[in-house]
Parts: sequence; structure tokens; C-alpha cells
Amino acid sequence: MSELPAHRLDPRMLRVWYLSDVVAMAVVAVLAVAAWLVVSHLGGDVFWVYLVTGVVEAICLGDLLVSPRVEYATWRFDVTPTDVDLYHGVFVKKRVLVPLVRVQHVQTKQGPLLRAHGLASVTVSTAGESFEIPGLAEADAEALRDRVAELARLAKEDV
Repeated sequence: MSELPAHRLDPRMLRVWYLSDVVAMAVVAVLAVAAWLVVSHLGGDVFWVYLVTGVVEAICLGDLLVSPRVEYATWRFDVTPTDVDLYHGVFVKKRVLVPLVRVQHVQTKQGPLLRAHGLASVTVSTAGESFEIPGLAEADAEALRDRVAELARLAKEDV
């Protein structure tokens, strides 16, 4: 197998992943309180609400403790004159080579969490799929987007 791609995500992406996991846990807690209120109002047994909430929160906590660090450690990418090379995954490692001649468009995107941390993601789209590189510094994401777009244009001219 060839050498892994050299570029990594911005370290601030770890904070974004942690924060999104904490938000998910808070949403589960709010839903659990709403379920508890409904079940207790209807005179039902709230044991099941506690049980389901505990299991879901334990899964979310396990994800919070493990997934962001492993995902950050494995996420790598490169852009060559012929393709975009992506490598990532927590339990299942995925390596994708996206030929630049197949690229239809490339875009940057920011949600509220990424924007708050000065990050953006880059999405490379082909006719069949889209591939996202999450968590690059805004300037790096814009430069990568422009570079992939230019290389894709040049690759199509060569065909």
C-alpha cells in the first residue's frame, strides 16, 4: 500500500467534535426530561425512561471519550496534480482517491460550530458522490478549494 497522505486537519477540529458530542448529550437529556414528564403525567412507569436515557447517554459518553481523538489521529489528505487522496475512519479505515478529472465542483462550508472556531470544511463533488474534508483553517480551506478547482479545470483540459 502506498504512503499515507501527509496533510492533517486543524487541531481545533478536536474541540468542535467534543463540543458537538456534548451538544448531542444535552439534547438527549432534554428529550429524556420531556419523556419523563409525558410518562409520569400519563401515570406510566418512568423506569424505562431512566433505562433508555442511561444507555443512550453511556453510548454518547463513550463516543465523546474515544471517537474525536481517534478520528483526528487518522484523518489525512493530499491533493496531487491527478487526484485528491483522503484517509480517515475510527473503526473502519477508508482510503479514497478522487480523480480530479471527475470533479464537478468544490465548495467550502461552515456551520455555527466551525465558524466559532475559525474553521471550514471543503467538499469535493463528482457525478456520483461528495467527499468532505472537515475542519481546516478558513484560509487553508479557501486555498484548498481554489487549488482543487484549478487542478480539476487543468485535468479536464488535458483530456
